[in-house]
Amino acid sequence: METPGFGWRVAVSILVVFGLVIFLIVWLLFYAGSFNAYQNLAVVLVSILIGIAILAASWASWGVKYGWKYGREWENYDWECDESARRYRRK
Repeated sequence: METPGFGWRVAVSILVVFGLVIFLIVWLLFYAGSFNAYQNLAVVLVSILIGIAILAASWASWGVKYGWKYGREWENYDWECDESARRYRRK
């Protein structure tokens, strides 16, 4: 895609996912023992929500700016269903 700002958003997405996985591994291996199950569950859920919030904040502006452009391109495609492969493809 030749849209400005796409590259750094992909990089942020990759860093957030790997950062979240590393955080959860470190948390569960080293810090989770001193908390009960509900507190550990809360830490895991809050960390996932923070990751989702970072991703949503970084991609929302791109979606608002370029979504209409690519959305209209997809609307103009003529699709047919390939039942044997259970997928859609362009005619």
